[in-house]
Amino acid sequence: MKKILVVDDEKNIRTLFSEELEDEGYEVITAGGGQEALKKITEEKPDLVVLDIRMEDMTGIEVLEVIRRTDKVLPVIMCTAVRGLKDDFTIWDAQVSDYITKPVDLDDLKTKVRAALGEM
Repeated sequence: MKKILVVDDEKNIRTLFSEELEDEGYEVITAGGGQEALKKITEEKPDLVVLDIRMEDMTGIEVLEVIRRTDKVLPVIMCTAVRGLKDDFTIWDAQVSDYITKPVDLDDLKTKVRAALGEM
């Protein structure tokens, strides 16, 4: 069973994503911020990270930069409320698998998760 780490400072988003992804057969762990996410990545070794960009303790970009120092291949899907993110070259240069925008289309989330995990 593939393990997914959902990182978002909004508890309702973590809960929604967890329920949807668990219904798809994934094991889901969550983190409410960047520091907690980095700890869980080390301890839990997820197969994929769904990472919010705007959080209080660290931005998703900062978390991604730390991840990429030690792991160049861990799939990361960035989640943001900012439309047009695809055109932001810093995101793509940082080796992100994909992105989703809030409000999230849950079918889109599941499709992008499957693709990032190579299940398409």
